[in-house]
Amino acid sequence: MTARKSSLLIAIGSGINLSLYGIGVWNGSTTLTNGGLFGSAGHELIDWYIWFATIGLLAGIFLRAAISMLTGSNGRFHAQTTFWAVAAAAASLLSGFWTSSVPAICITAFCTGWAFACLSVFWVVQLHSASSRTRITLPLILLCSAIINAWYAIAPQNQLHAYLGCSLLASAACSILLLAGSRKDDAPSQHRITNVKEKYVPAFSRFAEVVFCVIALQIIAPAMNYMGLMNTIDPGTQLAVVCAAQATAAIVVFLALKLINAPLRSVQFFKYVTPVLIIALFPVPFAGHAYSLIMLFAGSCLHFVVVNALFWVDSITIARKGNLVFEFFYATGLFVLMVVCVILERVMPMILQASNSTELLLVFGVFFCIYILSMAFMFARRRKRESAHIESPAQSSDDEPSSLAKPLSGKSASGQAIDSQIVSHIVQDRHQLSGREAEILEMLLRGKNVPAIAEELVISQNTVRSHVKRIYRATDVHTRQELISYCESIDLT
Repeated sequence: MTARKSSLLIAIGSGINLSLYGIGVWNGSTTLTNGGLFGSAGHELIDWYIWFATIGLLAGIFLRAAISMLTGSNGRFHAQTTFWAVAAAAASLLSGFWTSSVPAICITAFCTGWAFACLSVFWVVQLHSASSRTRITLPLILLCSAIINAWYAIAPQNQLHAYLGCSLLASAACSILLLAGSRKDDAPSQHRITNVKEKYVPAFSRFAEVVFCVIALQIIAPAMNYMGLMNTIDPGTQLAVVCAAQATAAIVVFLALKLINAPLRSVQFFKYVTPVLIIALFPVPFAGHAYSLIMLFAGSCLHFVVVNALFWVDSITIARKGNLVFEFFYATGLFVLMVVCVILERVMPMILQASNSTELLLVFGVFFCIYILSMAFMFARRRKRESAHIESPAQSSDDEPSSLAKPLSGKSASGQAIDSQIVSHIVQDRHQLSGREAEILEMLLRGKNVPAIAEELVISQNTVRSHVKRIYRATDVHTRQELISYCESIDLT
C-alpha cells in the first residue's frame, strides 16, 4: 500500500473513531446527559451507561499497554482484542437490544468504551509508524472527525445509536484494510521490555512534563464547556460547535507543527496559550449566553489540539528518541491521562455550579495558581537539566567525558577527513560493540558529554557511564583523549 493511501486510511479511520468520544463515551456530552442517545424515556439509564463506558475505556487501554509490554511490539493481537467488542456493541446498538434492560445497556456501554479505546491506541500506533507524514495526517484526522460530527448534528437524534454502531464498524473496517495492505516486512521487530529502569523510567520522567501540562489544560478546558452551558443546549447545537472546533483545531495543529520547533510542542503551547485562556474566562460570570457559547467552542478546540494532536506528537517524539516500544509507552501515558480526565468530568460540574460571581472568580484564581505552579514546575526541571549540562573539568573524570573536550575533527591515518559515524561503525565491527555503544561512541566523537548524551537518548547518566566504560575496555584505552587519538589513527581507505 502506498504512503498516500495508508495516510488516507489513518485519517478516515482515526477521524471516525475520534468522533465517537463525543457521542458514546464522553460524560460532558449533552447527547448523553440530555437524552439525545437514549431518548426521553431513558434518563434513568444514563449513569449506568456512562460508568460502564468509562470502565470499558480504561480496561481497553490497560490491556493494550499490557499486551505491548509482554510482546515487546506494537499492534500485536489487535483483531483479537478489538473486533469482538466492535461486533458486540454494533449489534446491540443497531438492533435496539441495548435498551431492553440495565444489564444489556451495561454490556453495550462496556463494549463501546473498550472498542473505542483499542481503536484509539491502534490508530495512534499507525500514526507513529507514518510519523514522517504527521503534519498532514493529523489535520486530516481532525477534519474527518469534524465531518462526521456535522453528520451527527443534522441526523435525527433518535437514530444516533444506529450511527454510533455504524461508526464503530467503519473505523474497524479501515483498520482491517490498513492491516491487509501492509507488507509483512513492515511488521515491527519484537523484543522483551527488560530495560525499563534504563530506558523507560527516564522517558516517562520526561513525558511527565507533557502529561502535567495536558492535565492542567484539561482542568481549564472543561470550565469553558460547563460554565453557563451545562445541560442548557440541545445536542445538535453542541455537536455543531464541536464540529466547528475540530475544523479550527485542524488549522491550529497544522500551524503549530509548522511554527513550533521545540521538542515538546504541548509544553510550549501550554506556556503561551494558558494565560490568554484564563483571562478569557473572567468575563463569563458577567457575560451572556453567546459568550459562553464562544467559550464552549474555545474549550473544545483546546481539547482537540492538546489532548489529541500535540499529545500524540510529543509521545511519538519521545518514544522515537529513546527507541522505545511505542504502544506500551503511549498507552501507559494515555491511561494516566484518561483517569485524570474521568475524575475531572465528575468533579468540574460540581465545582463550576457556583451560586454567585464571587465563587466563580475564586475558581478562576485557582486556575491561575495552577498555571503558576505548572510554570514553576517546568522552570525547575529546565534549570535542573541545564545545570546537569554544565560540567567543570574538575567534575569530569576519565570515564565521564568533559563538555569542554575537543570533538573529533582531525585527519585519519590516510589523510582523509574524519567522519564520526563511519569511524564508530568501524570500531563497532572491530571490537564487537553493541548498537547502543556505537551510538554513544559517535556522540562522544562529536564532542558531547555524559549529561548531553543522556538527555538526547532519554536514558540515565549512569547508563551512559556504563556504556562508556565498556567502550574503553573494548578499545583498551583509559581516557577520552586516548579514545579520540585511537579513532584518528584508523585508516578509512
